[in-house]
Amino acid sequence: MSGPRRSFWAIVKVVEMRLRMIVVMAVTGLAFGYWDTLAYRIEAWSRPPRQDRGEARRVEHYCPMHPSVVLEAPSSCPICGMPLARREPREAAVPDGSPSRVRLTPGQVAQAGVRTVEVGLGRREEEWSTVGYVGYDESRRFQVASNTRGHLRVDRLHARSEGVIVQQGERLAELYGYDVAQAIRLYLDAIAARRAGAGERDGTLAAPAGDPEERVRLAADGLRVLGIRQDQIRALEAGNPAAEALPLLAPIGGHLVRKAALEGQYVAEGEVLYEIADLSRVWILAQVFEDQLGRVEVGRRIEATVPAFPGETFAGRIAMIAPALDAVTRTAAVRFEIDNPGYRLRPGMFAAVTLRLSPVRGDSRERLLCPVSGLALGSMGRAQDVDVDGRTVRVCCAGCIPKLKSNPTAYLRGQEPSSDDMVLCVPASAVIDTGSARVVYVESSPGIFEGRSVSLGVRMGDRYPVLSGLVSGERIAAAGAFLIDAETRLSGSPGSTP
Repeated sequence: MSGPRRSFWAIVKVVEMRLRMIVVMAVTGLAFGYWDTLAYRIEAWSRPPRQDRGEARRVEHYCPMHPSVVLEAPSSCPICGMPLARREPREAAVPDGSPSRVRLTPGQVAQAGVRTVEVGLGRREEEWSTVGYVGYDESRRFQVASNTRGHLRVDRLHARSEGVIVQQGERLAELYGYDVAQAIRLYLDAIAARRAGAGERDGTLAAPAGDPEERVRLAADGLRVLGIRQDQIRALEAGNPAAEALPLLAPIGGHLVRKAALEGQYVAEGEVLYEIADLSRVWILAQVFEDQLGRVEVGRRIEATVPAFPGETFAGRIAMIAPALDAVTRTAAVRFEIDNPGYRLRPGMFAAVTLRLSPVRGDSRERLLCPVSGLALGSMGRAQDVDVDGRTVRVCCAGCIPKLKSNPTAYLRGQEPSSDDMVLCVPASAVIDTGSARVVYVESSPGIFEGRSVSLGVRMGDRYPVLSGLVSGERIAAAGAFLIDAETRLSGSPGSTP
């Protein structure tokens, strides 16, 4: 072989080796880039044909974007033009009451994070919460006004500022008017004459003219004609005999929440001078939505918390439910009564109210007491929740937890839940609310999930009580139910709604 020809073939070999290297690198890159697609194709080619009664199963083609489009031959979707995907037809009949059914491989179950639980009995523990604000107890709130005819002058103030605490019958102010002063003087003279008559009978004073008792009665009637109350008349009799000013008395004991009187001011009949509120009991006013009214009953015990005292609870009860709903907000006003020793709850505070409907045996007061110490829950700070024998028990403080766990039988004697307290329940995460129905996915056999419409009660924390549609012992998808529901709609399984 001549030299030029040998050189040409050498160049061809070099180019061939370079091209071979490029091809190998390109193939390797494509293999890495489309590894998932290759693995899927290899798995599909190597999968043995599935037999149904000795015959190979048919295949059908559907549009992933429009599951209602299903054809027997490969084609494109007439709606969106997407190539149809291939799948096996689902010929299994869907049981009555099952809106959908789907089959998942073990890999799909693991990838979707599907977790199943067994439907069983759980303790009925319902809890309802709302928010509101602290207000005055209107049955313990009074206005103090001038009830005497004519214009009187505020002669003297005894209660000079808002916020002070006054006692029932305490003098708040003294009013002066000419007609009132004359009537008071006649009454005080009649009182002095009666006392003189008593002294004359003792031989110490001269006898007054006329009947002293009749004179006192007529003078008291004159005061009443002017609008003076009986408690004010008694205060005049017990007060300074030389005073001619009319005392203004506190009708109840409490806080002075409003003061509108000034010394030297002239006031007319009915003009409000003071407002007094007894804060030893307060109201919490809240709004309850229409769908929650069935759980609210007058007399039920509640617990309230306020941001000012974190971790502390205040016990009370439901006192009133409004007879009508607000047509705009679809809520009803609910009033809670709370005892307020020490006046710690102040009107205007925001409050959160919790109503627990746990059916525990014994007196309802026991629900608010610690089973270990017997103290009220919240009296030692924030109540603690303890899991004992599969149920949650509340104690007053952390110090009671080891005692309760060491001997739960002794402390919880008489509080064991009865069979009426147990109810069939499912996790809230297992429920798919479609708007028209509530669906859970039951694992009828490994990898096969059937959607089933169920009737559920009011939510209990993270669970729903089952009224109908499930039986104890069935396994349902507690996690991943939403993904299963999406798969049934995407694959167009029987009964599913696109």
